[in-house]
Amino acid sequence: MRALLLLPVVLFGARPAASVSLRPRPIVRGDSTVAAAADALAHGQPWRASRILAQVLSDSSRRTPDAVLLGARAAAAWNGWREVRDLLERESWLDALEDGAGRTLLARADLELGRDTVALADAQAAVAAAREGEHRARSLVLLARALDRLRADSAAADAYARAAVGLPAIAEWLVLRGATVRHDSGARARLYADLTQSAPRARIGWTEAAALERAGDSAAAATHYEQLGAVPASLALRAGLAHDSAASVLIRDTLVAYVAAHPGTSATRQVIQTLDGKYPQLPPEAELAVARALTSIGPLSRAGDGYTRAFAAGLGDAQDHLDAGDVLTRLGRYGDAARQYALVARPRPLAALAAYGRARALVRDGKLDAGRAALGRIGKRFSHDTTAAAAALYLLADLSADDRHDARARKQLRELARRYPTNRYAPTARFRAALIAYTAGQRRAAAAEFDTLARRYPRSDEAAGARYWAGRAWAGSGDTARARAAWRLLAAGDPQSYYVGASEQRLGLPTWTPAAAPDSFAAFPGLDSALARAAELEQVGMDVEAGWEYDAMARAADVSVERMLATAAALRARGRSVASIQLARRALAQGAIPDARVYRLLYPLARRDALLAETEERGLDPTLVAALIRQESMFDPRATSGAGARGLMQVMPDVGRAVAQTLGFPVWDPVLLYQADVNLQLGAAHLRELVGRYSEPVEILAAYNAGASRVEKWKTRTGAGDPELFAERIPFAETRDYVRIISRNQALYRVLYDWPVAAAGVSPGGGP
Repeated sequence: MRALLLLPVVLFGARPAASVSLRPRPIVRGDSTVAAAADALAHGQPWRASRILAQVLSDSSRRTPDAVLLGARAAAAWNGWREVRDLLERESWLDALEDGAGRTLLARADLELGRDTVALADAQAAVAAAREGEHRARSLVLLARALDRLRADSAAADAYARAAVGLPAIAEWLVLRGATVRHDSGARARLYADLTQSAPRARIGWTEAAALERAGDSAAAATHYEQLGAVPASLALRAGLAHDSAASVLIRDTLVAYVAAHPGTSATRQVIQTLDGKYPQLPPEAELAVARALTSIGPLSRAGDGYTRAFAAGLGDAQDHLDAGDVLTRLGRYGDAARQYALVARPRPLAALAAYGRARALVRDGKLDAGRAALGRIGKRFSHDTTAAAAALYLLADLSADDRHDARARKQLRELARRYPTNRYAPTARFRAALIAYTAGQRRAAAAEFDTLARRYPRSDEAAGARYWAGRAWAGSGDTARARAAWRLLAAGDPQSYYVGASEQRLGLPTWTPAAAPDSFAAFPGLDSALARAAELEQVGMDVEAGWEYDAMARAADVSVERMLATAAALRARGRSVASIQLARRALAQGAIPDARVYRLLYPLARRDALLAETEERGLDPTLVAALIRQESMFDPRATSGAGARGLMQVMPDVGRAVAQTLGFPVWDPVLLYQADVNLQLGAAHLRELVGRYSEPVEILAAYNAGASRVEKWKTRTGAGDPELFAERIPFAETRDYVRIISRNQALYRVLYDWPVAAAGVSPGGGP
């Protein structure tokens, strides 16, 4: 492999076109478009920079080396590595301009795209072109990574060592990388002994296990991983060591036993991946174990396949058929789900749950008459089963409300609360029954029912809502004193509560505002140095090690409340908002003063300039968008939902592609959804469409979460013209909470930050 290093670079990707001079083209100064792109990039809007530059790069008279290099830097900042490659790979000036900065970018793009052999050549050229110390050292890291991937271990170790000299801030992480590719255990031990920083030292055991694995000592590596608690990695290696049939069967059974003993964990999911990779045809018993283990965590399609294979072999009990029905329901295969539920006849408690599951599947499959009939039979056949019978009544009431048969729905809800007072549905059933009375104009009856609910279930999720709506009902019946008393009691509660905000509005009080405090935090030198290391690691593409540094920062923060807050602020500044919010919550729970600086940590405002620019262009309230982002992603640009929504505003890839086409994006790559300014642009455009369709903020938010078709259906419910009633009568608990939380988030964002213009925003609104 060492001979690979001696091959001429031109063979690997420094490919000057014959018609292009090797001398860099003159740089055209004073191009205002290029200057605007540079400004956008400097302000954290790389995609905006790419769009601005598109017209320049498509014009041969303006496509200068500095414009191309700026375009590549912008694309790299939004992880558009294919765009970086397309911009740079045929340029002849890469090694002559800015110490070979273009060649370094191209090498990084090669690595990110898995073009390891080409990356090696480009990294070699980048090192040769770089004269400045840190720039050369960063190029050496790319060279080391390419050699590492190509298994040129000795050369990779040497490159990591040379890079460590030039990058002292992350030297110990580079030493660990170098140790991984050294086969001499004594040499590795000497490297470990020189480590002084806590985060790298914490990874020594993992590095040693990886080094043993790389050196081919899988048995020793498996033992190390097991000692570290990494059982899936240990089992995967042991599976690879099973070469004869007896050993293969033994390790297979060991893997299956682990799966059966640890269902529903991410570690088990990794073990199942090993099973599926080594044993494409598992015995039916193993398939059943796999299905059971994945039922709660997924992937659901694999769980469904496992159940199908096990059932075909005559395996599986009633619980398995019930679980299979649940899996198929979540996959949207309602007809198949109904058939699985129908197979559960006993024991009686499982049969009751299966009967409800089948009825629900029929409803979701559009077979409403059959579904209603099945729900009705549950109340007769399983009247003493508080779980299934109560759930059936609740769903029947929801269907009645959909049909605008509110009197029937109220009767069903009251029957549920009377017959099953200890069931988890009982408080919600009482609440929704009282709401129906309110919408029917029966204000005093509704008030009495809300008050009874609050007294009887003071710790339920519905208690605060019951007190608030009791206030509205008393106000509607003319008893303003009782109404205001109820709202005053709520207004003194948790300032983050939706009903606190709604009560403030009813009382004419200003939104609760924390005590003013500047965003100043104590200095901790160890924190500053850790941040510098993480930033340097990210710059050279060592994101895993950067993540370990951030995790170590969060763990080290526990020594004091002030360190928690300082660390939270530092993580917020680095875009690690989820960890920042978690630390701020811990600090508040441990006695931090609940002032404005703490609440700005709890309710961050990242990418402020981009958010303001986008909302101004779309005519949106910036406080609404900030509140929505806080709920959708906690301002984490890397957030990904289980359904596949991505980025700050949780845009689905197909939605993003469609909106990008309407906006005339010059290129499309789903990775753009993880770029904050792109996600803001696409999400804001989608939100603007909903704003144009609906007049009420609660409807806009419900449509953003659950889809416009559902909102159209919910708008037909009685009382939907009152925004608060519309929100309360949303049948999906997730969407109902979503609307309420964002409404309160918005009120807090308004008072926590200075905004350039007054925001209209979401308000509970509604009538008396």
